[in-house]
Amino acid sequence: MKRQMAAAVVIVALGTAAAAAAEVPGVYVILDGSGSMWGQLPDGTHKITAARDVVKRFAADDYAGRELAFRVYGHRREGDCSDSELVVPFSDPEAAISKMARFADGVNPKGKTPISRSLRLALQDFGDRPGEIILVSDGIETCDEDPCALVKQWRESNVAIRVHVVGLGLQDQERAAMECISEAAGTSYYDAQSADDLADGLAEIQQGAGEPGESTPSEWQVLSIRATTQGGDKIRVEGTAQPAAGGDPIAVTSLRHNLVPPGEHQVAVGVMTRNGNIYEPVTQSVTVAGDGQTEMSVVVPEPPSVRARFLDRGEQIHGSLVTAYQGGEEVWRFRPQDRAYLDPGTYEFRSSPNAENQLSTTETFAAGDHKEVVFELVQTVQALIKMVPAGDEKPFSSNYELWQDGELKYKVHSRNGVRALPGTYDLHLPLRLTPYVHPGLVLTTDEEQEFVIEVPVGHATIRYENADGSPGPESRIFVARKNEAGSWVRDGIFTAGDRIPLVQGEYKVEGWGQVGSFDEVFFEIAVGDEKELALRDKGN
Repeated sequence: MKRQMAAAVVIVALGTAAAAAAEVPGVYVILDGSGSMWGQLPDGTHKITAARDVVKRFAADDYAGRELAFRVYGHRREGDCSDSELVVPFSDPEAAISKMARFADGVNPKGKTPISRSLRLALQDFGDRPGEIILVSDGIETCDEDPCALVKQWRESNVAIRVHVVGLGLQDQERAAMECISEAAGTSYYDAQSADDLADGLAEIQQGAGEPGESTPSEWQVLSIRATTQGGDKIRVEGTAQPAAGGDPIAVTSLRHNLVPPGEHQVAVGVMTRNGNIYEPVTQSVTVAGDGQTEMSVVVPEPPSVRARFLDRGEQIHGSLVTAYQGGEEVWRFRPQDRAYLDPGTYEFRSSPNAENQLSTTETFAAGDHKEVVFELVQTVQALIKMVPAGDEKPFSSNYELWQDGELKYKVHSRNGVRALPGTYDLHLPLRLTPYVHPGLVLTTDEEQEFVIEVPVGHATIRYENADGSPGPESRIFVARKNEAGSWVRDGIFTAGDRIPLVQGEYKVEGWGQVGSFDEVFFEIAVGDEKELALRDKGN
C-alpha cells in the first residue's frame, strides 16, 4: 500500500482460522463521501482530494493473493443514514483498483457518516472470506450508532478482529471516539495532524500487518509516550521498546498508543531526521502495568532543522518543493511550509519554482542550528503580445516567438501571452505565408505589460468564377508563397472571399479540384495592396 492517505483510517481484519482456508482473503475499502470531507487539512488540501489520491495510489502488487472490494457512503443523498453503496464487489486487485480510482474521482461529498452500517454491510459481503476492511473517514459516526460497541461485539463473538485507527486532524471529541474503536479491538490508535503523519501511520500499519486471522496478544497493554524538547515544546519521537523478559524490540512512537506486553522495558526514543536516523536517542526504563494505560514522559534533544522561504520582488510567495543534496546525491525533500529535521552536516538545497528559476543555496548545520534558507526568484514579467495585420483588428491566431542573440527563448501564446525575463527581444511571427520579425521589443521590469505590434501586409481576396463569368462556389482555396530559396510553400486553407493578409512577396493560388478545374493564378503583393483575384473554372 502506498504511504499517502487523508482522513481517519480504520483497518479491520476479519475471519477465523477455519474460514481462512475456505476463501481467498479480501481487502475491503470503505471511502467516506460525507459532507465533512469537503473540510480542509492544515495544509489547505480538501480531505476528499487527499482520499481520492490515496485510492489512485493503490498498487495491485500490494494485494497479491487477495481480492479487493470498494464501498462508499454519504455520497448520494443528504441526511440519509442508509446511503452506503457497494461499488466494486470482491475482484482481482488490478481490475478493482482501476474501477475504484475512476469512481473515487466522481465522488461528491454531501451526506452523513454511517460508519456502523457500512461496517455491518461489509461483514455481510465478506461471508466466510477472511481479510481486512480499510475505512477512509474524516470523523465520527453521525447516525446514532456506536461503531465502538459494534467492534467490541465482534470481538466478544469470537470474530478475530484487528482494528487500527489513524485519525487525521481530529478534534478532541472525535479523537476519543476513534480511540474507542482501537481500544475495543485491543490495537493501537494513530493520531495525525498532517498528511505526512497519516502516511507514516499507514506505513506502520502496513509493515505490521500479518496474515488474516492474526491478532495482537490480548494481554498486551497501551504505552503512551509524551515527548518534549529541552525547551518544553511537544515533539514527535520514534524508537523501540525492548522487553526485559526477552524477545524482539517493539517499534514505538509518540504518534500513537503503542501496544506492548506488561512488564519492564528499556524504551529508546528520539526525533527521526529526514536522513532516516534517530537523533541522539534517549533511553528510559518503563514498567508497563498489567491493566490499563501506562504513560511515559521523555525529554529529547531537538535535531538541527531547516525551513525554506521564497521571495518574489521582496514579497513572500508559496514557493515549491525543496530537494536536499549531499555529495551531489539527492538525500530527501521537503515542502516550504515544513520544518525539516536533519542530521548535522553540509547540504545543498535546490528548488525550481519555474523554468527561469533553477535556484540553489548551500548551508552547514551543527547541533542546535535552526536555519531558514531563502530563495529569491529571478524576476520575470508577464507580457501580453498581439500581432495584428495592418488594416485589420483581429490579431494573428498563431503563437509567436521571442528570440535573443539568434536563439529562441520563449514561445508566446497569442491569447495568454508569456512570462519572461526583462530584456530586448526579436519578436517572430513564424507563419509560412506571413513570416515577420519585429526587432527590439523591450520587456521592462513592470510586472504586467501589453504590446500590440502591427505587421506590414497587403491583402488579397480570391473568389471562384464559373466558366461563364458568374460567381462560383464559396469553397476552399489554397495559397502558396515563394520563399527566399525560390520554393513554393503552402500554409493553411482559406475560403473563397476571405480577405487574406500577406507580407510583401510572390504568391500563387490553387483551386480545389472537387468544385471545378482551374489554372493556378500567380500574383505579387506589396505592403498596403488590396487585390481581388478570380479563379475561373475552365469548364472541362
